Amino acid sequence: MLSSSRHLASLAAALVLAAALDTAFLDESQPAAPMLGNGDVAALRSVMERWKSRHEQQGDAETLKLALVPSSTLSAARTQGRGELRLNLLTGALEVKARGLPAERDYEVWLADNRGGASRAVKPEAGDRLIGLGMLRRTADGGAILRTTLDRTSLAGFELDQAIITESGATPDRGGLLFGAPSLLQRTYFSSQPWSLTVSGDAPAPAAGPALPFAFLLPKAAVAQTAGTDAASLEQLIARGRQIFVEETFDGNGRTCATCHRPDNNHTIDPRYIAKLPPSDPLFVAEYNPDLKELEKPALLRQMGLILANVDGFDKPGVMRSVPHLLALPTSIDVEVCVEHGGKGDFCEDEAFANALGWSGDGSPGTGSLREFALGAITQHMPKTLNRVPQVDFRLPTDEELTALEAYMLSLGRTQDIDLSKLSFNSPLVQQGKLLFDVKENPVRNGEVILGETANCNGCHQNAGANSSTTHANPTRDTGVENMRTPPAFLLDPALAVDGGFGKEERVSCGFSQDHTCYGNGRFNTPPLVEAADTAPFFHNNSVNTLEEAIASYNGDSFNQSPGAKTSSGKDRRVKLESSQVTAIALFLRTLNALENIRSSNSLSRKSMDLRGRNAKETLKLAMADTEDAIEVLQGGTLLPYPEALARLEEALALEKKALHTEIGPLRNLRLHKAIALKLQAKALMVTEQP
Repeated sequence: MLSSSRHLASLAAALVLAAALDTAFLDESQPAAPMLGNGDVAALRSVMERWKSRHEQQGDAETLKLALVPSSTLSAARTQGRGELRLNLLTGALEVKARGLPAERDYEVWLADNRGGASRAVKPEAGDRLIGLGMLRRTADGGAILRTTLDRTSLAGFELDQAIITESGATPDRGGLLFGAPSLLQRTYFSSQPWSLTVSGDAPAPAAGPALPFAFLLPKAAVAQTAGTDAASLEQLIARGRQIFVEETFDGNGRTCATCHRPDNNHTIDPRYIAKLPPSDPLFVAEYNPDLKELEKPALLRQMGLILANVDGFDKPGVMRSVPHLLALPTSIDVEVCVEHGGKGDFCEDEAFANALGWSGDGSPGTGSLREFALGAITQHMPKTLNRVPQVDFRLPTDEELTALEAYMLSLGRTQDIDLSKLSFNSPLVQQGKLLFDVKENPVRNGEVILGETANCNGCHQNAGANSSTTHANPTRDTGVENMRTPPAFLLDPALAVDGGFGKEERVSCGFSQDHTCYGNGRFNTPPLVEAADTAPFFHNNSVNTLEEAIASYNGDSFNQSPGAKTSSGKDRRVKLESSQVTAIALFLRTLNALENIRSSNSLSRKSMDLRGRNAKETLKLAMADTEDAIEVLQGGTLLPYPEALARLEEALALEKKALHTEIGPLRNLRLHKAIALKLQAKALMVTEQP
């Protein structure tokens, strides 16, 4: 080990010297790079490439598909209807299908180009360009359909921001029922196709010759008015998204997205963090604004970090939920496809949502997409009064803002899960934790299920992520969390509503005593575990305080008697762990978290070197927060499997602190390069990676 450490130190020293020489003559006249914060261009590009690959594998690569669904924020009336638009961007062939709309009325299909009006809000308004495509025709099976071919000449200069279904005779700005919008990934994919670049949307159609493509209809997503997926464009888009995330109040009560999703705290909040905030912080607006005194429950917010959420509608009791972190979203928001539709998932109703978001997988309005998540958050958390009237109590975001926010959130943290099979941990304690974690089924001997030889984690948390090892997507499962004995939130407020999880149907046998009413079927989605040690407390209701307690909770009846303890195929996933096994698994997860902290911290340190002034310091502070987190999660279990690695991290943090107070230039960057090398040494002391 000693010779290995010396080799690492020599190598690191050489790397530091080379890097220092490379940056010693930094040209201060170069324009400063945009401020991305935790956002990362490479991460976003990785997400785009993965989406492109999956889209092309599905066939119909030139077809844009939009789900059309009701929106609690945009729809003029409640409806159970749903629909889908399919537009071939080469030929202009368009098909819209809908189901669930009342049969006694007729319906029309519209396309909207959000050109402005007074606010340029995402909701159609006067001043937007609206094109009616015709009436939906009723079908024998009770649905409705429209088939048509778009006329290119009439669409010159038009960009498709939304597709809308209205009642016949109503315009989208007054009577929209179902809405759908292209996502960031759709916009960037189609606008970058070679056949989409052959002609501008403003160009007239030729008198003869082959049909020209219709991809000009999609707004160019990358950077305000420009198109492309080059690094500079994506940097500008992420920077714009971060600015909105951190600064934009949407003319509401003073809160921003970052009020609850703090960039310096893993994009979440917890009671320890909350305790450091001043009384005037917008998080506490319910305490000092009489119009919003029912917006939160202050005791639960301050003591448990719980936010009031009307997930079942504002006409139903709100439930108390923790703030999920936003790291590694691309790895955790894919919805399972059920067996009936060609997949391996258990619950077809999950597919009603584009993404698995919020703690119950149905946390986004409309189509359930990440793009639309902001609509629900603004309405819920940012209004001036609890009337929640759009454009009065808050401003609806624009299409440009939603696209930029989507880009920023998709660029945070990891973009893919790790491969545990390629990791060998240098501590036998941690390696044993990996083995307990990574076996997903209890062994059967002589017809009897043997408990205690595995933790059964990998079934729902493949590679310590958020995806099922069977479906490779994010599952919603009823693991009995809401049925735990004496949940802390109910001790503080016995009148709380029980959280029913996924869905909005009323159920009368909820909670530990099974005698409460709730809304939902008890299922919650699965969070990634790589970031778990960093983001205590645990579960959707912050009912468990430490990582070790969260692992041990699976020994209880609330899990072992829950539907989640057995798969649909009958496999037994019950858990019975000894305390020493709990410790080993916790040390394994703490190590994974520290490794991710090192990756993120080094990325931010390198980014800081390209910045100037305040942006450079703010980015370095984010890097330091990750270094501090790595130290804290390794120390948090009390046992220290990697004391030498911990020493390297503490030395790196000391250098980062010095760099923070060093004038930008060669000395500052030299200190950061040394800190990066020390963190890489710490990583090498913890884990050996196989190619």
